[in-house]
Amino acid sequence: MSKNASTAEGWDEEYEAGRWAFLRSLPESGRYGIIGMWLTLTNSMDEVLDIGCGEGLLYERLQPMGVKRYVGMDLSPASLEIADVDPAIASLRAGDMHTFEPNEGEQFSAIVFNEVLHFAEDPAAVVSRYVPFLKKDGVIALSMYAPNKPESGANKLIAKLWDATSDNSKWDVLDDYRLQSDKKNVTWRMRLVKPVV
Repeated sequence: MSKNASTAEGWDEEYEAGRWAFLRSLPESGRYGIIGMWLTLTNSMDEVLDIGCGEGLLYERLQPMGVKRYVGMDLSPASLEIADVDPAIASLRAGDMHTFEPNEGEQFSAIVFNEVLHFAEDPAAVVSRYVPFLKKDGVIALSMYAPNKPESGANKLIAKLWDATSDNSKWDVLDDYRLQSDKKNVTWRMRLVKPVV
């Protein structure tokens, strides 16, 4: 976890220093591909909300796949300044995932939490607060870096979130992945869920 991850100013400092530029590397691309295919195959590319969008990397991957409208939200205004999006289909907003509110009447066919829920004390509560912002039949994509140490705090957060989203009275788990990059020796846990109505 970033030492500066608690404030917008800390994140700005890291983005301005290029700390997160590695996320553009080829070994990082697999999870973006999975998210893109999930959204394509569930017909969820109409309105995508990307929580913790950073430099807009997910937008860069979804744009050639046909995303119709994209809203990226991040705590760091500096990251949003780096992002290169088409304003005809995309907007970027500074905000905190714990308090962010879409514009009045705005709903989404997909909400993506890509490598951001590690910064929440209760990831399941954060995900649940976004359910009202989903359109009917909307999906939520989750992706979390899973350190190689099973007892790590990150893996404990993943376990809590996976337990919460395994409650089939509240969630329908559409897909579940453990994605391993042998090149980087890194694992991600990924899950696509849909709230039970």
